[in-house]
Amino acid sequence: MPVAPAIPEHENAITANWIQQAMAAGGRPDFPAIESVAVADIGAGVGMVGKILRCRLTYRDSAGGGPESIIVKLPSAHPETLQVAKRLQLYQREYAYYRQLAPHVPLRSPALLYGDFADDSHRFVLALEDLGAMTTVDQIDGAGATPAKVAVRAVAGMHGLYWDKVNRPPVSGFHDSASRERRLLTQAAYQANLRPALNRFGALFPSRMRRLAEEYGPRVAAHLDDIAAGPSTFTHGDFRLDNMFFGAGDNGDFAVVDWQVCGIASGLRDVAYFLSSSVATEVRREIEREALAEYYDIIHSMGAEDFTFEQCWRSYRQNMLGCFLTPIIAGGQLDLTGDRSRQLAEVFLRRTLTAIEDLEAREFLPGRPGS
Repeated sequence: MPVAPAIPEHENAITANWIQQAMAAGGRPDFPAIESVAVADIGAGVGMVGKILRCRLTYRDSAGGGPESIIVKLPSAHPETLQVAKRLQLYQREYAYYRQLAPHVPLRSPALLYGDFADDSHRFVLALEDLGAMTTVDQIDGAGATPAKVAVRAVAGMHGLYWDKVNRPPVSGFHDSASRERRLLTQAAYQANLRPALNRFGALFPSRMRRLAEEYGPRVAAHLDDIAAGPSTFTHGDFRLDNMFFGAGDNGDFAVVDWQVCGIASGLRDVAYFLSSSVATEVRREIEREALAEYYDIIHSMGAEDFTFEQCWRSYRQNMLGCFLTPIIAGGQLDLTGDRSRQLAEVFLRRTLTAIEDLEAREFLPGRPGS
């Protein structure tokens, strides 16, 4: 049996020999002999909770036969980000997704070529198919109507398959993103990071939205309790444009990366999070009702028969209030020192605040803290 290589400490440890060993340990002992590898960090401003490296391969035989490149994911080098990832089990969750669920989930993700995870330290490595030949859309620019609807339809297919069937294989026993323990942990993280986030980005908050963000803090768990009372399914959790790849033309090919926060939750959370963070505000306002209608038709046809469109729209608005969570928690504690990271955080926050107000999501703020 091939010997698994050590988990790399940093990108300099990803050598031709390491990749050769990883391919063999991942079930490809006949992988072509690699002459050299050129490693480039492509995650700046995108992979804020880890390193994303493109490894371009040169083979000893000019005929090659292997891929031109692969993607390798490693933990973040930022100590505070590492602590967050360990506490929230982000690396563990993504590793488990690729090993256990990816072959069964209809939403395409890159093929796993090799993976390893250390239970004690949460250090990990994933070697993945490179989807670089597909098209991407910069999240800062925002998705237009067509790619936005492609994404919503695609995630609807995944949600519909597992809609209120989360106690059945293959998703049964997977991470419950909506557990009571997780809700309380989320509230604590939100409250701990609200002040730092406001210190960083306070100028972007209209006064009424700043008050709402502050009022939401002690009510986070109660609000998530309300959402958890509704239908659940398997969700991506970070369903945003920088994690999406689109096929050329109108072939409908679509793939999603970064499954670090996947788990059992409300499906409309993925939809609200995507439309608020990744679609230009004017486009969202134009298409969201139609996009929700298409989403509803898909999940309804796949078994969500006791769920009306009115309930779907209400859940979308209810989940929109929870879209405070990512920009506040990430904005308060992640490494946003890079120019693009900072710009992305600002665009993300502006769009989210506008969507929360547009959808009148304040309606879903629980009446009192912890209620």
